[in-house]
Amino acid sequence: MDITPAIVTDFRAAFNGQFADDTKWTDDVIQDVLCEADAETGGSGWGAFALDCQNFKRRGMYLFAAHWLTFFYGDDPAGGIGGIARLNTQSKQVGDESISYRVASMMDAGNDALTYTVYGQQFYRLRRRAGMGARVI
Repeated sequence: MDITPAIVTDFRAAFNGQFADDTKWTDDVIQDVLCEADAETGGSGWGAFALDCQNFKRRGMYLFAAHWLTFFYGDDPAGGIGGIARLNTQSKQVGDESISYRVASMMDAGNDALTYTVYGQQFYRLRRRAGMGARVI
């Protein structure tokens, strides 16, 4: 799918304009993330993309892109993507003693990362819906 300027503009208008600042969020960054989102929503369960707020694939793409931008860049896209994997961890400190450990997740690491943002959680919900339905084997 070709990520056109119209799609980038439509994405920027979504989510109350959180990604509207084209100085902070350049078109190149938005296009790259939307391209990744297109690949994530490539299955037939998502349907075809249309610039319509009710379009299922559009909703999935935009939620995945918003999750990706928030999860990987935070509030500073100029800083680039950090190389450290983000895992659910817990720390406890009492006096001069401390411990940190990985909290067991309820899902695999690929899906677990989606729980870090509300956009990722909503994308995960839609992805489950996209996977429902009859399958021919």
